[in-house]
Amino acid sequence: MKARCPECGYVTNSPPPTHKCPQCDNFSHDWLIYDWDSFASIQRQHIRYNLVIIGIVLISLVTTISLGLTSVFPWMIALFIIPATISLFYCRKRLAKKSAYKGHKGTAMFPWFSGFGGL
Repeated sequence: MKARCPECGYVTNSPPPTHKCPQCDNFSHDWLIYDWDSFASIQRQHIRYNLVIIGIVLISLVTTISLGLTSVFPWMIALFIIPATISLFYCRKRLAKKSAYKGHKGTAMFPWFSGFGGL
């Protein structure tokens, strides 16, 4: 796993144990993971998750409307379509900008529904 210094852009095979960049001598806990292939794979997986969630919500909405249910629970489930759609567009935007990729943090590995950390 390659790592990138957030200050000067120095790329190394792993973050130094002291978190101090050997090139610019700046200390930072925010070293970026510099691996486009793993980042793109993670983003594609998040797109799949979002599409599944959107599909389930749409099926739930059609069922709720066709059966005429007035319960609050199905309508609350329908609200999941909002963060799923936002995350879907963010993931697609990130994948389209390979040339602007400068590294990612470890939090990019988690989808939005695991503690809302992926948005």
